[in-house]
Amino acid sequence: MQKTHILADARDRDWQRAGLVALAMLLAAVTVFAVAQTRALATANARIDAVAQKAFYETCELTEGLAVNFRKLLVAGEPGQVQALLNETALQAQGAMSNLALLPLGQDTVSATLKFINQAGDFARALSEKLADGGTMTGDDYATLETLSETAAAFSVGLARLLDRYERGEAVFGEDAADPESLYPIANPAGEYPVLLYDGPFSDGRTDGEFKALEGLPEVDEAQAREALVAFIGQQQPLEVRYTGEASVPVPCYEYDVRFGDYDLSAGVTVAGGQVLYMLCDTAVDGASITQSEAVDAAQAFLIARGYGNMEMSYLSQFDGIATVNFAALQNGVVMYPDLVKVQVSMRDGAVIGLEPAGYLMNHVERTVALPTLTADAAMARVGATLTPLNARLCVIPENGAEYLCYEVSATDGAGTFLAYIDAMTGVERELMEVVTDGESSFVM
Repeated sequence: MQKTHILADARDRDWQRAGLVALAMLLAAVTVFAVAQTRALATANARIDAVAQKAFYETCELTEGLAVNFRKLLVAGEPGQVQALLNETALQAQGAMSNLALLPLGQDTVSATLKFINQAGDFARALSEKLADGGTMTGDDYATLETLSETAAAFSVGLARLLDRYERGEAVFGEDAADPESLYPIANPAGEYPVLLYDGPFSDGRTDGEFKALEGLPEVDEAQAREALVAFIGQQQPLEVRYTGEASVPVPCYEYDVRFGDYDLSAGVTVAGGQVLYMLCDTAVDGASITQSEAVDAAQAFLIARGYGNMEMSYLSQFDGIATVNFAALQNGVVMYPDLVKVQVSMRDGAVIGLEPAGYLMNHVERTVALPTLTADAAMARVGATLTPLNARLCVIPENGAEYLCYEVSATDGAGTFLAYIDAMTGVERELMEVVTDGESSFVM
């Protein structure tokens, strides 16, 4: 009996030892896993910090270059030098926009800065096209350059001060950042600057707030978003898609790098509804084998095939082998300027390589359009006395967060063309724009 107890005790001790060994091995495995996860998280955070740091330094460098180039443009005399400076300025603005998008800041923080840099770059591109077509610098051009130069210089100085704080260890970005007000000048680029609407009428409309076209749509996961992107681009050329992460500006979306034939694109797909939020081309396009008319047809066919419905071209420009075409939605023949979609087409082969439908996704809903109290003839009679009205059509325009039914009256003073927007209910002239055509592009200001 005693021997039996001894054997039982021995078995119990063996089981205890085995349990302790197993527990120790489990704890060791958990520890190793935790350390690995901690290191992976630290590595990921370090990479994120490195990307933000690089983007911030490059933003400072590029905006300083913008300020310098605008100063040079005010005194440059050689047309070739002016042309080179304008092209370089446009590229600097594009680079600054890309880097600002990588900073861990909300849309509300950077929207004013993005607007300024975008419009500065657009002005440089438009002026470059004008000069390339044999035009000359006007007094208004120099006045705009003076304003842009002053604003860019103040912004560059402010960024340098922000960079100094960052290099001294201040938590400028991220969750531990100081009050947003301390992010001047990014949160509030100094100075007045011109409203340059080089993307066509009312391209500078409402771009913040809720995305009405996404309301009520079910959320999609990453795999569904990828499928939606592949289907949206189409399979006319070899296609590679690589998921790069999630973003929340301007709305929650999945982001991708895309290899599309010979083009490298970045793209975003909304979590709500799996709608393509943007496609941006990162590849230079050389040469042209199609006409502008063919580019417009390709852009319109692309939108129709993807369910955008009845759209009308409102603006066209061509720069560095890429045609940019703006379309506005139509509802019962009324042009809906808030519902804008920008399409970029390669002039080399007609491929659609860029898309910016944020205005459409934000504003597009079926509207109840009231009957105008003014007739088209009455609206045309209200343009300035020095203008001769040519025609009028109904449209909806954005203004200060609201929308107004207007007549878009095309008119001329004998030397140029203007667009007057006459409120169809009150007869008030809400906006007046000049249409400028330079070679391959037309724009309004």
